[in-house]
Amino acid sequence: MTIPAIEMFVGETAEIVSLGDDFPDVKKLKNMGVREGKLIDLLQSDPLAARKVVLGVDNFRIAVHTELAAQMRVRPIKSYYEAVKVQAHYDNLTGCFNRHALEGIVRGEVLKYAEKRVPFSLLLADIDHFKKINDTYGHQEGDRVLKRFADLLRHGLRRSDVLCRWGGEEFLILLRGTLVEEASLIAERLRRIIEESIFPPFAAEGLVTVSMGGVGMPPGTDVNRLFADADSALYISKRAGRNRVTVCR
Repeated sequence: MTIPAIEMFVGETAEIVSLGDDFPDVKKLKNMGVREGKLIDLLQSDPLAARKVVLGVDNFRIAVHTELAAQMRVRPIKSYYEAVKVQAHYDNLTGCFNRHALEGIVRGEVLKYAEKRVPFSLLLADIDHFKKINDTYGHQEGDRVLKRFADLLRHGLRRSDVLCRWGGEEFLILLRGTLVEEASLIAERLRRIIEESIFPPFAAEGLVTVSMGGVGMPPGTDVNRLFADADSALYISKRAGRNRVTVCR
């Protein structure tokens, strides 16, 4: 019976998830630098004739017997470059899109509006008095507040909406196919969700609030103007006392 080798295709890159420690020769793999968490490339596979596979590990080529290779459990990815490229579009702390990624998405929505008049709106949300949270409880607790805040927004949005960490405690929300009047209702619902939730390190609801500014896509408006208008609307909310929504109509 032929023992299956690594479940990979030639030319594919994978992350090592685990090694079969009960197999006596697994120590040989570890001595070669093959360990959990390592990225490996399957360079050559000849399980029937040579009974070997050739792996690329840390820019080295390693020939491994198929029985030993079969003890490796891997998580294939398209390539290390593509994995890093995907990660570059997301905020590591909250898992939201980052600013660079959303700017590109919004530009696509502007083109869609120009061609087909498909509406969309933007909401810019800012956690009120976030600096005070960091100063009082420390940055680790501040990070927990950011994660909780992002999760609440994410669960309060529709599947078609896009959430982005715009910077610091600011989050930008793209509402696809949404008129500005509808965006105002969505923003107010999100504001209430935040106000009625309990955040670490607090033990009561209402101790974290959010100010929001919104803008819709009018004819002839470019991307930078949209972002600036959303920021202006947010500033109005903050100047008016925070924990409120202002939408440019």
